[in-house]
Amino acid sequence: MPEPIEKITDSGIIFSIQEIKEMGFKKNHEYKVDDLPGAVSAYFGFIKNDLGDPEDYEIRFYNNHSDAIELGIKYTDNVTGENGCISKDCALWEEGLKHRIRMSDLGTLHPKYMSYIVYNNFILMCPGYDEGEALSKCTSIINKLTK
Repeated sequence: MPEPIEKITDSGIIFSIQEIKEMGFKKNHEYKVDDLPGAVSAYFGFIKNDLGDPEDYEIRFYNNHSDAIELGIKYTDNVTGENGCISKDCALWEEGLKHRIRMSDLGTLHPKYMSYIVYNNFILMCPGYDEGEALSKCTSIINKLTK
């Protein structure tokens, strides 16, 4: 398992969806970001893990790292983690809400993204059953991106 990267990293590089696609991201949906403060674009899609199984991710791009921090974290915290909001009555941004839900074996609904990282000008929300697993998956994605 890779050593987890910092949850917030700024090396001054500005990324676009193109670099993310080149490392294996398959875009399923591009969200309308009119109601997501500061966001330039946002996507839902998947990346195959080391076993070849697809895993869902959401990525939100901002003009720069500062915007991602100042404008994006509040909206990301709202939908990630054990207490992440997955219903319209508490979501700060409803676009793509159905993609942020994971159904358990018992049929109960849970947040899909247990954690996220802010990497330069984007926020990557990562799936997992707990924060540690999600951060490990985030780390793996960033390691692929920076190879």
